[in-house]
Amino acid sequence: MSVVAVIAGAGSGTRLGSQGPKALVQLAGEPLLVHAVRSMFASGVVDRCVVTAPEDHLVQFEAALAAAGLHATVVAGGHTRQASVAAGLAAAGSADYVLIHDAARALTPVSQIQRVVQALEAGHPAVVPALAVVDTIKSVGHTNPDGTEPIDQTLDRNRLRAMQTPQGFALDIIVAAHAQFATTSDDESTSAPDDAALVESSGHPVVLVRGSERALKITRPLDLRIAELLATDSADMPRAEVES
Repeated sequence: MSVVAVIAGAGSGTRLGSQGPKALVQLAGEPLLVHAVRSMFASGVVDRCVVTAPEDHLVQFEAALAAAGLHATVVAGGHTRQASVAAGLAAAGSADYVLIHDAARALTPVSQIQRVVQALEAGHPAVVPALAVVDTIKSVGHTNPDGTEPIDQTLDRNRLRAMQTPQGFALDIIVAAHAQFATTSDDESTSAPDDAALVESSGHPVVLVRGSERALKITRPLDLRIAELLATDSADMPRAEVES
């Protein structure tokens, strides 16, 4: 059994207040990208990694990985996450399974990565780590002229889950799903919210495994501050092995 990881790192750091790619933002003295790739290899279940990067930052990504003693294939991403993942899949080569991961989820524990692969090995073609939703979630209608939003429905949070990564798939299934919906990948308004949505739309079942609060997606300055606290709190433990 072989597993390749595709790590999406082509996103900008605009919402994070960065002047460059989000994946190069520093967390505990190292880029988010380095944390994400290191955890993949530390899991013991990933054979190789492909990283997507902004086309004008390929050299910087390669240098950051080399400085950390890590090797991964770095390829140019696209204008959307879906397009970037498709580019990563095109460079993935042959494998039984692929893990698609966000570089911004830099503190994902290795145990979470292992859970996804174990479920793939058990025969599930698509596996996503997820967390139970703790807030009350309501769907809303169109915004009123005064800026308020009318509530349409209160959803049952017991049946809601928040998706995380890495999302794992049989390689042939996710490649076919990306090919089927390639025309939606050029614009964020039409592209898939995650890779599991493509597989769902192509008719394959997707199952969930337990996620981790440490696998938060670092998007805003507050997320980075929380991640810094988590990294500091676990400084006396093997960084890739910490679990929530």
